[in-house]
Amino acid sequence: MDEIKLKESVASILQSGDKEALAQLLVEWIQPQHITVDYISLLMKARSLNKGDSLVKKIRKGIKVRTFTPGQMPLASELTVSERLNYILDGAIVAINANQWELDNGDLGTVGEIRNEMQAKLRDYYMGKVFTGLSTVWNAVNTPSNYATGAVLTATMLKNMIDRINQTTPGAKAIVGLRETLTPITTFGASWSDGANSFRVPENISEIMKTGWLGNFYGTPILALNQVYTNPDDYAPMLPADKVLVIGEGIGEFITYGEVKPQEYTEMKTVPPTWNLALYQEFGMVLDNVNGLGVLEIV
Repeated sequence: MDEIKLKESVASILQSGDKEALAQLLVEWIQPQHITVDYISLLMKARSLNKGDSLVKKIRKGIKVRTFTPGQMPLASELTVSERLNYILDGAIVAINANQWELDNGDLGTVGEIRNEMQAKLRDYYMGKVFTGLSTVWNAVNTPSNYATGAVLTATMLKNMIDRINQTTPGAKAIVGLRETLTPITTFGASWSDGANSFRVPENISEIMKTGWLGNFYGTPILALNQVYTNPDDYAPMLPADKVLVIGEGIGEFITYGEVKPQEYTEMKTVPPTWNLALYQEFGMVLDNVNGLGVLEIV
């Protein structure tokens, strides 16, 4: 925006008396980084349930196929329904307060901007919970097959884990981790090895040289996440940087239960008043095929 257009815009807003628009024009906010893609649905099944929907996953039993001899009375099995898994819900909340004067004069931005920022924080929190939860399912004690460690991500580690997940699910659907952790794939993913010899793959080399990245390895898409931090003050990372996940089809489900509920009020006992806003929601996660999840820890 050049100087003439800026003056025209300021004059127009001043004439209209819209102080909020003026504050938006004059203040440039440093927006924190957020997860803008719905990565959860790429990792596992994700649903938004309404209040009152069933929180139990059921399995129908008794439907069997048998051989029979013509003329005999065939055997039949009783049809039953078994409750297998029940969601245990947690609650997530993001709550803030502000001096009403600072809110009115635009120092903190608009209420709409603040609400959108809180919604983004809630989505970041869910992604952090899911990724951290999946990365802590397996360790060196409870499984020898779905967990491996190494000083750096290697082709052997990754291939062996993809083979394992292909055995326990319809197929590996994604290799997931932070971009910094997955970067070694660009060094060994440009060629193909038959165990004794390595062969260059021109398409892979071209992709890496153009984009600095590789989209697939060993038939499995690579999903690279950018690190997300809590806030500009603490700047604490929300996603583990030492884990790479190999995820198969149908390992489980993440749900939100009910809509995001707002709670907004102004506390009049203080002078000036204190404005308060909270957003809260219930959520849960079930893993009903943990054998379809592989964890690679970089130590």
